[in-house]
Amino acid sequence: MKDFDALKDIWHSQAAAPKLGYDDILKGIRKSRSNFANKLLFETLGALIASVLFILIWINSPSMMWTTHLSLLVFLICCFYYLFVQFKDYRSISNSEHLLKVPREYIEYLKKYRRNRYVLNTSKYLVYSIFIGLAFGLYFIEIYFSSPLWQTLLGLFAAAIWFIMCWFIMRIYIRKEQEKLSDMIEELERLEKQFGE
Repeated sequence: MKDFDALKDIWHSQAAAPKLGYDDILKGIRKSRSNFANKLLFETLGALIASVLFILIWINSPSMMWTTHLSLLVFLICCFYYLFVQFKDYRSISNSEHLLKVPREYIEYLKKYRRNRYVLNTSKYLVYSIFIGLAFGLYFIEIYFSSPLWQTLLGLFAAAIWFIMCWFIMRIYIRKEQEKLSDMIEELERLEKQFGE
């Protein structure tokens, strides 16, 4: 009987789960959405700067082999693709404010958006990386013929290290991005459930 009374006291002493404030949740969602949109905009600007840099290299480099021209073209296509995808996602998440008025629609929108970003950051990123690797390979053909062997090997080594670092960084990036989107979805689902009760 003593155990039952102790259990009953513990049960009653626990505070009920706090109700979520609608305005607080929406403020948090808006802040998360704004941070995410700003991150996408920053990445878009980075791709734009890289594109301009590749164009300047292409214009200002003297006598290049056809493989170097092809490599710079592949680099530019990859940059423009990344620029397009990131800007499209930026506009999509930035213009989703009206969906906040209907939590169920916004939850579905975020779930679809999260799936699309996961596909972009995994399978599409793999194809993107293969093309970047191809561009590096084509570029190193000219380096091989115009530079000492040690510079070519150093460049290949640096490119390999760069790919390995990008692979590890991308794993962290995917995890963090998915967590942020999942947190937004969970907050909205909790809010929807609370108002459903």
